[in-house]
Amino acid sequence: MPLDEALRQLRAREAELARVQRIGQIGGLEVDLRGGEFRNRRSPEYLAVHGLPPESATESHEDWVARIHPLDRERVVGHFENTVSGRERDYEVEYRIIRPSDGDVRWILAKAEIERDGEGNALRLVGAHIDITARRSADEQRELIARELQHRIANIFTVVSSLVTMSARSEPGAARFADEVVGRLGALHRAHSLVLDKVGSDGSDTLRGLLTRLVSPYVGDRAERIVVEGDDAAVGRSASTAIALVVHELATNAVKYGALSVSEGSVRIEVVSSPEQTSLRWAERGGPPVASAPTRQGFGSVLVERAARAQLGATLTSSWESSGLCFLLEMPTARLAA
Repeated sequence: MPLDEALRQLRAREAELARVQRIGQIGGLEVDLRGGEFRNRRSPEYLAVHGLPPESATESHEDWVARIHPLDRERVVGHFENTVSGRERDYEVEYRIIRPSDGDVRWILAKAEIERDGEGNALRLVGAHIDITARRSADEQRELIARELQHRIANIFTVVSSLVTMSARSEPGAARFADEVVGRLGALHRAHSLVLDKVGSDGSDTLRGLLTRLVSPYVGDRAERIVVEGDDAAVGRSASTAIALVVHELATNAVKYGALSVSEGSVRIEVVSSPEQTSLRWAERGGPPVASAPTRQGFGSVLVERAARAQLGATLTSSWESSGLCFLLEMPTARLAA
């Protein structure tokens, strides 16, 4: 290929790359790290993202530091210096800048690779700065909506619980039933609150994290009283409701009649998860001796079974061993994440 044609094609590719960077609000950069100095070279697209004039293409390291938002500066600079002085080759961080051109605050996602010599010394950093302000603004708006939704749901649970309690006052025989209903409403409220607290991140929780928080009111002074162990899996907002009902019912019964009704009793919750199937095993030990399985199924057990089957597609198995109840919940992993 003639030299002139090769140069023409190279310039065309460079122009195409620059266009893509402008559209995506992505700026390229290169930093010479040899000798512990930071000699910068910024692309025109980088300058546009950061609101800098053309002469800032070779700005100093101090100029970049000064542009970082004061609330993010220490964290970002420390992360940069630790990464360069370490052995990592990948560098990534999100932070705010204050653009000199208009004083606007913008969110930047910086991603780069660090080239090192045979001894691990940093030679060069090559990367990109991406303007993610729109994404961060959307995240903040979504979190605000989630907080408002959480507040409204909390009010609904409070009103419904109050209605049940007040209604039971005129019917003394219904007091025990009312207490159970209010307890289950409280469990649902906690489940909704736990999951909505995750909306600012990815809208989901993990099964072990959810289980740990659901059983925390029953742990008491002994950390080993209720142990959650095993694999982990994502659990979505819909599935968390059913999981909360199951755990609340098991814990309530354990406090009344089972292992948690005595100080030396304990519960072990084990999670086994694969891409296809996830199981949750609840095993009680150290409680009052179990003579046999209950002769009838209570309202709570019926409610739990219906919720687990409908929302999780789960199967439930209870084994009444002499050492305590063993309960197994098995469900498709895909349904758990819904």
